[in-house]
Amino acid sequence: MSLNDRWIGAELSGVERELACNKKYEYVGFVEYYRNDPRYFYLHPSPFLKTDHSILYVADPSVVSRGPPPEHRFIEVRVIDEGKHPLDDRGNEWLTIRDIGGWEEFDVASLARQRKIMDVREIIEYFTSPYDGEADSIEEIAGCSALFAFSAPPVHDEPGGIHSAVFGKKHQWDLFKRPFNIIPKEFKKVNSYYYYHFSNTDVRVRKSVGEINQAILRPQKLVADIPVAIDNESRKKIQPEYREILKEESGIITGQLLDGLFITPQSTDSIEKAMTEAVYELREEYLTSGQRPFRQNISGAIPKLASSYARLQSNTAIRKEDIKYVMDLWSSMSHKTEKIQSSSLKVRDAFTLTGDARTLYYRLYDVYGADYPIPFRDAVKTASLASIDFTLACESLEERGYCLMGTNALTLLEPYTKE
Repeated sequence: MSLNDRWIGAELSGVERELACNKKYEYVGFVEYYRNDPRYFYLHPSPFLKTDHSILYVADPSVVSRGPPPEHRFIEVRVIDEGKHPLDDRGNEWLTIRDIGGWEEFDVASLARQRKIMDVREIIEYFTSPYDGEADSIEEIAGCSALFAFSAPPVHDEPGGIHSAVFGKKHQWDLFKRPFNIIPKEFKKVNSYYYYHFSNTDVRVRKSVGEINQAILRPQKLVADIPVAIDNESRKKIQPEYREILKEESGIITGQLLDGLFITPQSTDSIEKAMTEAVYELREEYLTSGQRPFRQNISGAIPKLASSYARLQSNTAIRKEDIKYVMDLWSSMSHKTEKIQSSSLKVRDAFTLTGDARTLYYRLYDVYGADYPIPFRDAVKTASLASIDFTLACESLEERGYCLMGTNALTLLEPYTKE
């Protein structure tokens, strides 16, 4: 979805609806300078929804004692004079000029908190839609997805955002990405303050300000806030009528997401203490578990995840329940990730295969898993073996009962184990 493709009221954020439609907030808006001159500016309902440029505000330094307002902030102005000027000879277009006598910053968080069309459980349920499998496991994946979507504000001059390390097969990675059509396409550009990046390769994002959300498939370098384990889940068949419902819900959630980005959840001393205790718990669990397949942001993850969960609930304050929720979710996903990354090919079985056959099995299994047809062109690309070596490796796997060879694809089999 593009921010410019929102046509119905439900797809607007609460802040946008109030500032655009409620006369009470006629003189409240997000500042955009006219031609980089701070004396002249427009007020928009949000940074994501630009109005037409038919109303221009003027902050004369000789009148406004504190000077013009800063750009890219929400403010409320006090208008002292207003006039209309024609922009064409026929009088079809007019420019309204409003002189202001003062301005104050305006906190839109109270508007962003207003009652929502969908509650937190319904939003998480939306993220369960691609998956078929065990209900509790799917809900945990959806919870991780919702936290990623709602991002986290910067803390102590450090960039905000959530870093998710996703572990699963290629087709499961595709399922993970599917619900994120709620993210406006503008947010997938690196110059956006709110940036969302999805990649199956662990590449460095050259960005250090704003909210940087990265979801990487099986990363080696990414320092993750939370792992996302997708193990036995498969694609869920969605009926056409339900697909239409999901399409409507996605637009509504986009509006609520935009409201969430306006909220910077605060914490009290008791909440800070609870977060410190959770960080100790996370550190103990991560460092004593042995080798984990991901690098963990030990100290910074809990504050970011708790802030995201507060945003998800449209709360301006972090609660102890938020900390417990994200800590439990992290712990469960961490254990599942460790299980997923231990390959099903046992050591004693691996050494019955040739070197290239063993390499081929490991590489394909890590991406696709077993019992999934892998097109030969994709298998060759993933294996990174010479053509003759790939052919011989396939023959070895087939001989030992580790794969089925089809006309256009091969399918890995789970290793044989005696009962």
